[in-house]
Amino acid sequence: MIKELVTIEFRYRDAPIGEFDSGHLTKTITIGVFDTLEQAIIEGNKALEVFEKNFELHRFTNGSNAKKYRFGKNNGCFGSATRLVTPFAYLRTPFDFYAKITKLTYGDVEQTIVEVLESNKRYLEFKNSNQD
Repeated sequence: MIKELVTIEFRYRDAPIGEFDSGHLTKTITIGVFDTLEQAIIEGNKALEVFEKNFELHRFTNGSNAKKYRFGKNNGCFGSATRLVTPFAYLRTPFDFYAKITKLTYGDVEQTIVEVLESNKRYLEFKNSNQD
């Protein structure tokens, strides 16, 4: 079974607690787990709209505004899905964030171990056959 997980990781600073604390913090929130990539894209884009209500688009030195980034099924590099959105060259936020859609694959541990070992065996056979 495959599901799609939408999360946002915030990276920010706070006053250090104790002498060995750097003050760098991360907090990850889950937007939801969805049955399809399409549902995850819709809900992830709704979350991005909340950011855009609260923060300005980045303005480039030539005076133009950055475009709004969105999750999408085929708007990524070479027509691939866009599963990661960051604020860099997008929004002017006082913190960093990483909005992600991650594929969740449910499975049996023993079966997965067998599949990984078989893959490793095929790789070693491939590697050894190409050393000639």
